[in-house]
Amino acid sequence: MTTIQRIWRLRNRLIRLSGTKCQDCGLVTYPPKAACPKCGSRNLIEIELPREGEVLTYTVLNIPIKGFEQYAPLIIAIIKLGEAKVLAQLTDVKPEEVRVGMRVQATIRRTAPTLDGVVPYVVKFKPIRGEEADLKEREAEALTA
Repeated sequence: MTTIQRIWRLRNRLIRLSGTKCQDCGLVTYPPKAACPKCGSRNLIEIELPREGEVLTYTVLNIPIKGFEQYAPLIIAIIKLGEAKVLAQLTDVKPEEVRVGMRVQATIRRTAPTLDGVVPYVVKFKPIRGEEADLKEREAEALTA
């Protein structure tokens, strides 16, 4: 059962962009792990990830899972934040405007209510202002070159 108290205790994990870096192999993971998924080491340190990154790939879910219908179409992306790759929802952008390489920044937004009605907040990503215009301009230059 999710309670307001539990969400309060987990708030830093839900809204901070902290990850872990393996001191043995160098792998950076998000969310933080107890052991490195690459080499199994427990020699990890917690690091703060950048709040800006770029879209590596994305998908658009036109028929989202139960509880997320109000977010349709749902845009899910893998975002490169420094050395880490983060799976997150994109917000404040239309599916046709999303591009690989688009610069995005972290923002805090509401998410779907839990089964007992609590509405938690999570990290989502939105385009950096002016990014869409920059991408369209670069695409136009590429077509004329």
